Amino acid sequence: MVIPHVLDGAKVIQYTSNSVSNKFGTVGTINEKDEIIDELLITAMAICLYEGSDEYYLFSCDLNWEDVIGDIDSLKEVREIAKNSFNVNYENWITK
Repeated sequence: MVIPHVLDGAKVIQYTSNSVSNKFGTVGTINEKDEIIDELLITAMAICLYEGSDEYYLFSCDLNWEDVIGDIDSLKEVREIAKNSFNVNYENWITK
């Protein structure tokens, strides 16, 4: 699978492998009543940076590198969020 250079318009700085064997959890799809109607498996994580910004984003992705969800923080804080929330350790990151 080709690793994208850009996700949601942001440059990919680091990423994990993309596999269903990753234990990164799921994200729910919510309807207009704020009810979870579906859960998507998170199979990869990416740290991204928008041009002109100094805030890093942690994106949770599916097997197609889609269904991007992001958080804003420093690179150090993004890595900590990934470690604490998704079990992504420092050695799991691959630098582009």
